[in-house]
Amino acid sequence: MKHKLLYFVMLLALFGLVLVSLGGGLWGAEKSIGHWTGNLFRGVCHQMPDRSFMFNDVQMAVNSRCFGVFLGLLSGWILIPAAIYLIKQKTWVLWFLFLAVIVQIIDYSGNLLQLWENTNSSRAVLGWLFGLAAALTLFDQFQTNNKTESS
Repeated sequence: MKHKLLYFVMLLALFGLVLVSLGGGLWGAEKSIGHWTGNLFRGVCHQMPDRSFMFNDVQMAVNSRCFGVFLGLLSGWILIPAAIYLIKQKTWVLWFLFLAVIVQIIDYSGNLLQLWENTNSSRAVLGWLFGLAAALTLFDQFQTNNKTESS
């Protein structure tokens, strides 16, 4: 595996991202919105209370889909060392990412057109799939040169 330091720094950063996204409940605050954790994500997440999970009876700093994406990025990043040895071609990973994006669009559209109502759990799972796929697309950047040339 090449770029080991980068891999471990990103692993720690993604772990920190997931922890901080839990919001004020992790830090003993009464709320996340207005707390430093909520302010950190204000520009990237709508943080709607009805679309957010609770942690320690406090709304999380991000909504359920964003939390799913962050958790998926961490999960995928953890799987990169295994992917280096198990995945021979990047093609299926790119298809997985494409499928994850399409499912997000279908889920959003179906909810918008009132064909169904998505839930916080379904948003989190679909966000997790997207984050997982996004992280796994980077596995080849950590392969040694002889592995990269053969894929």
